[in-house]
Amino acid sequence: MAPRITELTHDSARELVLAAGLPEYRAKQLFNWVFAKGVLDVGRMRNLPSAFRTHLETVFDVGPPKVRAIESDRQSTTEKFLFDVGAGESVEAVLIMEGDRSTICLSTQVGCPVKCGFCASGLFGLKRNLTRGEILDQYLAIRTRAAELGRPITNAVVMGMGEPMLNIPNLLPALETMNDPEGCGLGARHITVSTVGVKKGVERFTEEPRQYTLAFSLHAPNDALRAEIVPFPAAMTCAEIVDAARNYLEAKGREVTFEYVLLDEVNSRPSHARELAELLQDVRGTVNLIPFNAVDEQPFRRPPDHVIDLFAEDLRYRGLKVTVRKRKGHDIAAACGQLRLRNMPIVGS
Repeated sequence: MAPRITELTHDSARELVLAAGLPEYRAKQLFNWVFAKGVLDVGRMRNLPSAFRTHLETVFDVGPPKVRAIESDRQSTTEKFLFDVGAGESVEAVLIMEGDRSTICLSTQVGCPVKCGFCASGLFGLKRNLTRGEILDQYLAIRTRAAELGRPITNAVVMGMGEPMLNIPNLLPALETMNDPEGCGLGARHITVSTVGVKKGVERFTEEPRQYTLAFSLHAPNDALRAEIVPFPAAMTCAEIVDAARNYLEAKGREVTFEYVLLDEVNSRPSHARELAELLQDVRGTVNLIPFNAVDEQPFRRPPDHVIDLFAEDLRYRGLKVTVRKRKGHDIAAACGQLRLRNMPIVGS
């Protein structure tokens, strides 16, 4: 099977044009068409020679990626896309529109090995890593849709299906193209990657010179409770995550975000807030509280609003910076894995 044209790099574009006997500047034109303009139909690449465009169709799988389903919420602020990635598999990505911000949420794996208790992504287990091009396909397709709505993309978050730090070899080149001024041109500080804390991946990500934002999926104030919510043996401990956050700040001058999904009667009590404040008291960062988005197949509930407010205020009182994620897309299964789950029911269910 031919690779997607979104697997293109500066080097491979240069090799293609030189092998075709064309001047080197054609490589920049080709790269610009694909990533700056988001044109994946080679027939529309008008300033490239016709014979070369025909050749490209024999080398690459061209045209837009296959979208299996799209859902929009009633407020028209969230659109969720289900991308066909072959072999009957699919991945999700989301467009979130709020005020002047338009954010794309991207997936990095088909399924997920982490199996967080509150997340639908891991119910099928991990199938495979996405390629660089498959990650970029999501970005380009949703950027095109956002442009149709008059919404330029301001942010990208790698918080969809999968554990990004287990796919570092494909993730980092994809992010480089997103950030490349000759590619997608999105500022590095507007790109956030979320992880449960895979040590080698986090260390490699910290070495990356670009100023990306790092977010840790913490979800608990202690290791015992976290192991119940995030049952992944390779995940870093709470103390290791705090140390990694300090290292990231020292290396990049960038504060991290600590994501905390609030689950009623599980991790949302005042005692949990006090313990979380103690854990994070000496590290600079922001706690992003995420009220649970219900999944029918999971036993958890969203806490009442007054519990959410009390938890946030307790953390602020103890000196932490806190944001509370607004509820978006709950009527279109916008939480990770839900749309895929709806389109791929579990065998025997």
